[in-house]
Amino acid sequence: MKFSQVERHSSNKKARSTWERKAVGSHRANADAGTAEYFSQIRKYRYEYETPFIPEVFQYKTLKNKRVLEIGVGNGIDAVEMLRNGACYSGIDVTENHLKLTKRYVELERRAGRIMNVEEIVKGDLLEYDLIGNYNVIYSFGVLHHITHEEEILRRLKSLLSENGELRFAVYARFSFFNIWMITMWIFQNRMKNSLKDWQSHLAEGSFLGDPVVIKLRNKSEIQSMLEKTGFTVINYSKKGFVQGYIPFLGKYLNPNGWVLNKLGSVLGWYHCFTCH
Repeated sequence: MKFSQVERHSSNKKARSTWERKAVGSHRANADAGTAEYFSQIRKYRYEYETPFIPEVFQYKTLKNKRVLEIGVGNGIDAVEMLRNGACYSGIDVTENHLKLTKRYVELERRAGRIMNVEEIVKGDLLEYDLIGNYNVIYSFGVLHHITHEEEILRRLKSLLSENGELRFAVYARFSFFNIWMITMWIFQNRMKNSLKDWQSHLAEGSFLGDPVVIKLRNKSEIQSMLEKTGFTVINYSKKGFVQGYIPFLGKYLNPNGWVLNKLGSVLGWYHCFTCH
């Protein structure tokens, strides 16, 4: 399905209206935005509690000297982690707030004496911005499900990869503990005053009710079908994202990246994680 430029820009505008107001994940920190402590707190939450599987599942250790493009840079946490692993990094985002924070984090790392091999961190629409291309890895965590025009984006990503390049990404899963909880709250708390998509956007992304960011929850087969249709072959898949807080009382005693939570995540996790070429 072909989406118009107006529809694409509307999708970008909805994303900006949410994340220009408050950067994604910023509620995980109580330090002032842009400070070293701010990034430290968000990094700790991301890699030690919420999504500790990211570096392993997406093979950050294999990124040394590889040209990496990140779609949706967020607070720069993953960008810096990939750079620490030797990546030659580029990033693109539609949100000025995210770009500012990511550049700030990279600068703090440079001041600390770490090598930050950055090609470009830019603001723009992926379908319109003239990116360098020929990337060894294109990475995106929790972003592509906010896009109305997925197939167009996937074809664009395919064209930006090198001959043996890989697309590594994570998107929301429809059948997941978190989505079941959101639907339950929609029925019993919101009492269906707002649409389900509006409610899911509000709980998952912090958007205002009545002004939802685009959010698409899909099953594995739907995503695989889109990937195959746009020329990709899946080489690795896992389902992840079941956190300690989902289990009352006992959850806090479990290893965030241990066998129990990973096993539960393989069935009820919030993220479909794909690597394909």
